[in-house]
Amino acid sequence: MKIVLAIFCGLMVLFAGGCALLLMGDGAFSGSGGSVPFALIPGGIAALNVLVLVGLFGKSPPQRWAFYLLAGVDVAAALILALIWASLASQMADVIVIALPLIGALVLKAVLTFVMARRLPRGPA
Repeated sequence: MKIVLAIFCGLMVLFAGGCALLLMGDGAFSGSGGSVPFALIPGGIAALNVLVLVGLFGKSPPQRWAFYLLAGVDVAAALILALIWASLASQMADVIVIALPLIGALVLKAVLTFVMARRLPRGPA
């Protein structure tokens, strides 16, 4: 379970970090800088995933709040993706091929993150 969650978190770090870098680069090269604040969203998601990875492998004390926040973000992303899929399903029937595995992966990642957060050792009182 820990390895599966680590794989999902690693993939999200790569994807969200790449999106943040592209948004930063777009704002820097266009000169307007309008997309730079939007880079905070995928950058924050990448940072949460890094905190979870660091907590999973014991490199520093696990931040329980990061696990719960990331689980909530994953559930919100799955709900948003489901709403987008429901609105596009009548126009493009093939969107289910991409949407359903992504929604399932996000829900599985949220469940694994929540379960691992519950299994974290309690800190010193």
